[in-house]
Amino acid sequence: MRTFVLSDIHGHYETFLKMLDLIGFRDKDFLYVVGDVVDRGEDGIELIHDIMKRKNVELFLGNHELMMLNAIVYERKKSRGLIRENPFDEHLTPYELWTHPANGGDETYRDFYALSRSEQNEIEEYLRGLRLIKRVKIGKKTFHISHSYSLNYRFGQEVFYSEISDREAESIVWESLFDRPADAVSPDGAKLFGYLRDIYIVGHIFTQRLNHVDPEGRGKIFRASNYRGYHVIDLDCGMALNSRSSRLGCMQLETMDEYYVPLVEDV
Repeated sequence: MRTFVLSDIHGHYETFLKMLDLIGFRDKDFLYVVGDVVDRGEDGIELIHDIMKRKNVELFLGNHELMMLNAIVYERKKSRGLIRENPFDEHLTPYELWTHPANGGDETYRDFYALSRSEQNEIEEYLRGLRLIKRVKIGKKTFHISHSYSLNYRFGQEVFYSEISDREAESIVWESLFDRPADAVSPDGAKLFGYLRDIYIVGHIFTQRLNHVDPEGRGKIFRASNYRGYHVIDLDCGMALNSRSSRLGCMQLETMDEYYVPLVEDV
């Protein structure tokens, strides 16, 4: 059995299939998809349907799946007359946040509501059952897998969306070790997280933003053995950018080998 991780496919189903072919993905292998399979690309719903059918692929909740869930709940409450929109409210509704150009949820929204109600319910139930954090031990290494962040007081090996508050879920999928104060030891000497020896595997922040690209300017998996006290691997190679720099990055945990499929093939 081989164990793979990848993240932030963002609706690019054909690129995902090419990656499975590249790594020679087999029934006895296992793949963790670390969130954000929907939005910005055209095939987010198709990706969800595909992953739902695979017993050896697990999807983690990302911020785009969370936006999708929040918008679905909002729209259903609104249709039942349980929500009255205030025209003077300057805050975005969950629907407006999801479909905002910065988040690119329009295509996913249209495809989701083109499904039958039973199909919609099936997807919603699936998303609600997703995991946010898992610790995976392979050999002498322990990998802490989440879309973007962690909870410093949860020391179990699993955190599911159904178990925690909305605020905690938002923290895990929106905040980042790259943005928030994340030093392993705070100025007063307190340890901020409990797993300082873990290898933190995340997505969410595309590595182009970290100026981490290959010689051709394409996203490259970011690996740092001591990033502010943590061993961090960022898998997001910029599929959300929908540009020549976008690649889908994948890693095998047993060997730490990297695999890439570009979104745009050079002619």
